Amino acid sequence: MAHSVSAHLHVKIADYDGFIRTVIPGYDTMRAVQLDLLGRSLPPDGRVLDLGGGTGALAAAVAERFPTVHIEIWDTDPAMLTVARERCAVFGTRVSLVARSFVEPLPACDAVVACIALHHVKDLTMKGGIYKNILAALRPGGLFANADTAMSTVPFVRDAAFQAWGNFMGTQGIADEPARQYFAEWAKEDYYPPLATELRLLAAAGFAEPECFWRHAPFTVFGGVR
Repeated sequence: MAHSVSAHLHVKIADYDGFIRTVIPGYDTMRAVQLDLLGRSLPPDGRVLDLGGGTGALAAAVAERFPTVHIEIWDTDPAMLTVARERCAVFGTRVSLVARSFVEPLPACDAVVACIALHHVKDLTMKGGIYKNILAALRPGGLFANADTAMSTVPFVRDAAFQAWGNFMGTQGIADEPARQYFAEWAKEDYYPPLATELRLLAAAGFAEPECFWRHAPFTVFGGVR
């Protein structure tokens, strides 16, 4: 499942961290929610897997917040992994990089996180398999916290979500037409299932209580605890 973020977003990798905040409302809030959840669930020597970890921004935030925790970044984009390696070098062996797809079986861990990554999986059977792998990897009490986009299939609700999304981009200097072009381009690779669908997939994977931890439609942090 190789993926090039630069080709998909038409942005230089060096500009990604700034760019993502101009097109994703609540990006920093989602990260804060994930970190708070980790703070309530991780053991002091815990192990966290960051799926589709990209530039290593989330992994670095976890490493800074929890100085005795180990983090693995899983990604298949060589350019992103190069940036992540440079960013996380300061943490030494506490942060490691794995050039592997997150559809593969995962090692035992205490938490799995992802941020704006799993929506690249358009096949829901495959996504359900990923959720099963996550549950199997988590130790008892382990947390899965996924920050992503979830779109309703109800037309007027969906339209309102896209309108609000576009309005936010407008506040960042992105005009209406370029915003629409972004949406059309992203749709070639991305799929944002309704939150209800995501929670059903988690339940089918074996999570006893799939949960929405935070939401400002269409953006959400959801997952579950083993």
